Amino acid sequence: MRAKKLIILYAVVLFLVVFAVTFNCVCAIARFDVKFEVSSMTEEAQRVQARLEEEYGGKSYLFFGQEDVETIVLEEGGGYLTVESFSKTFPNVIHAQVREKLEVLSVKLGDKYYAIDEENTILAINGTAVNNVSGNNPALYGISPRDADNPAQVGEQLTVAAEDAEAFEAFMGIFIKKDEEEKDEIDIILERTRDNIVSMRYSKDLVGLEYGGADLYIEMREGVCVWIIDPLEGFRDKMKSAMNAYLGLGDAQRTYGYITVASADGEADYRAEEPPFSVAEQ
Repeated sequence: MRAKKLIILYAVVLFLVVFAVTFNCVCAIARFDVKFEVSSMTEEAQRVQARLEEEYGGKSYLFFGQEDVETIVLEEGGGYLTVESFSKTFPNVIHAQVREKLEVLSVKLGDKYYAIDEENTILAINGTAVNNVSGNNPALYGISPRDADNPAQVGEQLTVAAEDAEAFEAFMGIFIKKDEEEKDEIDIILERTRDNIVSMRYSKDLVGLEYGGADLYIEMREGVCVWIIDPLEGFRDKMKSAMNAYLGLGDAQRTYGYITVASADGEADYRAEEPPFSVAEQ
């Protein structure tokens, strides 16, 4: 009787072992279907695909999760690649979508430039406004950090001082792309001009000028500057007026002088003379 029970036990154990081996073979990862949305990080995307196949190909489908993809994506792409979606198709296919984050602005806080995407995520911290491809990002000066002793790190949201939060949100709005159905006239104008912005300086304490409020100074790529007086009052309308004036200038005019907008419903004023301000950080 005891021998019979042992035989049954051995048979059950053997069945479970065979079942586990068979199931594991059937459920071994056979394919990684990863869709990449990248512009400048093609090589990094290729390395992500290769590592997934080399390190996890043939491994257990059941114990593979999104965190495994995210680890490799982070190691190969730094803060510039993110996993947008993840799913599995039984019994052996892994699906993922990986997107490249693009720098839109470098914010000068202290002695560092924080390169951020349009979602305000820090992608890199640099000593200049340089971007990860070539050239420089538009630089924003005059904004204070929320906590200078504990600055935000790569992958985190950039946080600014409470008194500058409204200004920062308004200025960031220049660089946020919208879907076609969401665009208004101002968005279309900004879309045509934002790539020509070199730097912006927000100033709350003017010295030596008749006007004594806050200002935003914008340097355009060709050389002409824009002076937005009291920018937080009707900022988008003032930008519309200023950028319309900029688009209306001839090629030669865009290389010198400055455009002033003082009121949201006022006309922009172009003057072919040296501006009474400096766009660069003081």
